[in-house]
Amino acid sequence: MTMTKLLSPALALLLAIPVGIAYGQPDPALNVLDELALGRELLNDMQDTLGPMDTRLIEPIEQLADNLMMLNQFDEAHDLLDRAMQIARIEDGLYTDIQRPLLSKKIGNFANRGNWEAARENMEHLYWLYTEKSKFINQELIDDLLELSRFHLRALAEDDSFYQGYHFSRSAEIRWIAIAVAQTLWSENDARLAPMIYEQLRQLHLQTVALWNGGPASYQLRKVGPGLEAMRGRYDVNETFYLSGLGLLNRLYEVYAGGESPDAEALAMTNVYLGDWHILYDKPEAATKIYRQAYKEMLATGVDESLVNELWDQPIVIPDTKFYSTVEAAVVAQRTKLVTLEGEAPYVYISFSEWSAALPNVRSPLFSDAGNSQESNSNFALFSFSLAGVNTVSRSFSHRYSSTVNMIEQAELLAHYLESPPEEGLLLAKFNSLTFRPRLVDGEPRQATGRLKYYLARDTVK
Repeated sequence: MTMTKLLSPALALLLAIPVGIAYGQPDPALNVLDELALGRELLNDMQDTLGPMDTRLIEPIEQLADNLMMLNQFDEAHDLLDRAMQIARIEDGLYTDIQRPLLSKKIGNFANRGNWEAARENMEHLYWLYTEKSKFINQELIDDLLELSRFHLRALAEDDSFYQGYHFSRSAEIRWIAIAVAQTLWSENDARLAPMIYEQLRQLHLQTVALWNGGPASYQLRKVGPGLEAMRGRYDVNETFYLSGLGLLNRLYEVYAGGESPDAEALAMTNVYLGDWHILYDKPEAATKIYRQAYKEMLATGVDESLVNELWDQPIVIPDTKFYSTVEAAVVAQRTKLVTLEGEAPYVYISFSEWSAALPNVRSPLFSDAGNSQESNSNFALFSFSLAGVNTVSRSFSHRYSSTVNMIEQAELLAHYLESPPEEGLLLAKFNSLTFRPRLVDGEPRQATGRLKYYLARDTVK
């Protein structure tokens, strides 16, 4: 939210404060505690001059709350955000847009201190404000809806497991609204829709994992409808998720096929993700066919052959973290997922970061795998493995929903760097739960060997 217009009358007051202390322009050497003290001082000076309920106080109050949250002082941050919202409501009414980012920060503050009951209540209120009280369709509304959708995804890992089904449902619903708003604001063929559509696809995969993991989320995903006790079978729901994913991938195809100049390279990349989806849902023959097609299409578009071969030379864990519309972007991303261990050249490892015990053996839907991996150089296990392209061999310890696709021929635990490791069998089961895009040579799946560095989620290590 831009507050320039509201703050400009306070410039004279800010000029009276020594250089480097003006709020929003702290000395880079100051730490958070210093900034906190200066923020308090500025807020006191401003409210002495402007009064306690002036709208020009909202921004310094918000910034002070940010610093308090960084120091885990959640109670005081909550009080400040409440005060800022009260000022906004008195000045502009109950449904003013000014309060929305403040409410979003309150939700984050509740979540950070583990009060998910209050977070859920405020998330519902914010959802109501977006869907019932939004006066404009604009980029800000799209961004806000996506942020709220992702907050529901965060809740999957942190809120009580009883509410996983609710968070799945709300996250998907809000993202559909964001996509509809974006299509209205832009066009149905705007490439900016692609990452939003792919987020929805990745959530379908998460829901499939939850479906087969059992527990409250699986129960809620299988219910015929809200408030109804009738249940659908897991295989039926699994097939629904698979078909819904095909619909999303077809929508991606339409984005790049529509318009005056279809994007042939992006269409080829869409077929790569379509092949991945077939693999994830136990359709090896369909996957092999579509991978061949994607390979040929890439070469036909004029992409450098060495780049195409690099894309297919290294198996990767699927679903991929993002949708890449060009071969070059996908290759660059794959390179970031390759790591080496200090003093162990020339071995190169694929990196994979597990999200949470709430949904084990999957990547976070909120961050890139590479970014997660680089946060810490501990709490991981090392594996070597061999893959056999695409086949129909049953694998007994993978996700149940892909029991007839087993590209892992052999897996060996090489070492681990865990303070309290689970037994070796459980670590191997984690590795064997992964699904890989196969290595291709001239468009055909081929055997591959590799090594993988598997970062375990902190909350899974006991």
